[in-house]
Amino acid sequence: MANEKTLSEKPYPTPHLLFKMEHRLGATTIDAAFDLTQPWTVLFGPSGSGKSTILRTIAGLVRPDHARIIVRHAGQQQVLTDTAKRIWTAPHKRRIRWAAQSPALFPHMTVRENLRFAIGDKDRVQSIDTALTAFHIAHLAARKPVLLSGGEQQRVSVARAACAANGRLLLLDEPFSGLDLALRDELLADLQHWLSITQTPVLSVTHDVAEALQVQAEVIRIRDGKVTAQGPAAVVLADERARLLTQLAD
Repeated sequence: MANEKTLSEKPYPTPHLLFKMEHRLGATTIDAAFDLTQPWTVLFGPSGSGKSTILRTIAGLVRPDHARIIVRHAGQQQVLTDTAKRIWTAPHKRRIRWAAQSPALFPHMTVRENLRFAIGDKDRVQSIDTALTAFHIAHLAARKPVLLSGGEQQRVSVARAACAANGRLLLLDEPFSGLDLALRDELLADLQHWLSITQTPVLSVTHDVAEALQVQAEVIRIRDGKVTAQGPAAVVLADERARLLTQLAD
């Protein structure tokens, strides 16, 4: 693998993801290209714009018509997809982690066991207690998923994905949708704190303006499969924020 500079600064000194894709999806053609350099990047756009397909392509769950996708971590790079060279890395071999909209927990394992499985490395087992505390789930450690509420399951699922990432790119496909606003805001704050400690970059999908503003994300705005803007949330989503404030004032 090619050597790269260690990605330890914020923003990262070199892009931690390079993405270029052309793919036909129903009546929409996704034709998008971007690099990720910020700790947290959001794909923002209306339903059907191609956000989740882009995320699923990076994860290896969609095989695109044409694409070149490279991820960088710990001074090394991995080519995830390069259709021109017939390179396609299987999902489980990609140096990324994923948290979906629905909780993904092992039903036969307790919360602690789910986190232990995610961490994997025996040298990092002590991280379990740190994560249980950081995500405010220590009191749930001995419970199995069936005994958790929907919000608790999602909190554990996000914590599990964050623990597994450990510096690798973390993909979030709207895991906060459906949560009440207080829980969403608390979980976002917990996650952002954990990721800053572990130096884990995030690419998330949302259509929630407040969510993107809260984490002070870089925003890639998507419409009809194309990138229409990229930059700080406060700039790219200024019109959406103004519209939201107008609605609240009415």
